[in-house]
Amino acid sequence: MRHKPVLLLLPAILLAVGPTAVQAAEFTPQEQAEVLRFQREYQALSKTVYPQQNIYASKPSLKNKFKAGSLKSSYINEQVAYINYYRDLFGLTAVKTSSQGNKNAQTTAAVMAAINANPFVNQHGLPNEKKPSYISKKNWLLAQDVSNSANLNFNASPQTAGDVVTDLLTDRYNLSGSDTGHRAWPLSTRLSKISVGAAYGTNGYRYSVNQVLNVGDSARTASREMVAYPNAGVFPLELLNGQNIAWSLYFSNKVVTSTPKITVTDDDTGKTVTASQVANYSEYGFGNFQTVITYYPSKLQLTAGHKYTVRAGNLATYSFKLFKQSSSQTYSSKVSSSSTQSKNKVSQKDLQNKGLAKYLYKVGKNISTVKSKKITNAKAVKTTSKTKKTSKKSSKKSSKKSAKKSSKKSRKKSSNKAKAKSKKTSKKAAKKSNKKSSKKK
Repeated sequence: MRHKPVLLLLPAILLAVGPTAVQAAEFTPQEQAEVLRFQREYQALSKTVYPQQNIYASKPSLKNKFKAGSLKSSYINEQVAYINYYRDLFGLTAVKTSSQGNKNAQTTAAVMAAINANPFVNQHGLPNEKKPSYISKKNWLLAQDVSNSANLNFNASPQTAGDVVTDLLTDRYNLSGSDTGHRAWPLSTRLSKISVGAAYGTNGYRYSVNQVLNVGDSARTASREMVAYPNAGVFPLELLNGQNIAWSLYFSNKVVTSTPKITVTDDDTGKTVTASQVANYSEYGFGNFQTVITYYPSKLQLTAGHKYTVRAGNLATYSFKLFKQSSSQTYSSKVSSSSTQSKNKVSQKDLQNKGLAKYLYKVGKNISTVKSKKITNAKAVKTTSKTKKTSKKSSKKSSKKSAKKSSKKSRKKSSNKAKAKSKKTSKKAAKKSNKKSSKKK
């Protein structure tokens, strides 16, 4: 049964993208070049929509003789291109994909589509579902494995391959609130590769799988110490445009246990706002980050061409300028040193992460409902044998709640929670994991 939706009232972000009487910040020649580069790269990305009739290279068989089928190479390539475009925005290295990884992700998506997995409950490890006779034990175990190491997106309307990535990046339809766990994985400073899968169920939902947890990634050297959303430098207004988009600060190696006071200043108007709902989700280890802090810039008016400065206690101070990525609009420039800055940079430390980090997925808390397209996002979690037991207990409680469709429009939802486990439990779980055909991190 579906969860009864609970509407979370989050602070609105006021947006102004039209003409303004305030003199906008001037862009340096370097910033101008960056804006033009990102605009051109975005325009070059495919905007092809992939309905059920257009997504497969070989159509899956989801009934008696189960076959996972395969996606068109164009869909996979376009999704990877969007991921790398966004990673470039944040100064992160590009990632690749693999044929075997995509095959596993596709099998996982097809299994969920075959059973019309409930989009409104936890599907990591398929704790709420029962294996049908026409799906082999091998494929079922593989789907349980991969779904536990992937961002899951369930959508009832056709989208481009990139729309799925954008939904995960903005993370605005998050069942568990503002933790931005979906965002943290594609923006991970240690991410080496991703895998892509997608399949439509008879219920009309497209089950999308982005496997992002990879063996060995947690021990990789981080490519950056801090990843901020919005990023320092120039940043697309579109990625902040809308309700319920939390901002975030991720630190690869620095451990922060407190919640800093955060302010955001529009340097062109002089107005400063104090961030609300500042939260520290570091214990969940999203994206293999040591620190995950999120917040909302309450009642902040965002304007293309303006410069903003974020001050997060003594952790970081940086600036960014907004531009429209979907247009060829240019901004005034002058020859000067860059106005963007980054103070109080944290020195790089050697990652002291022995064994595999463990996470416990929690279900049925702080469920939010937004009247929009029907979407559910579920973040990747690292699992142990205890995870499955806990998920089942949570599922039984959650299944008692009934879900109602909120409107004629479809809804988007996302869910994710996880807890760090002990090193001892981590080692035992890792040994068990290595025995499975497809392994999680």
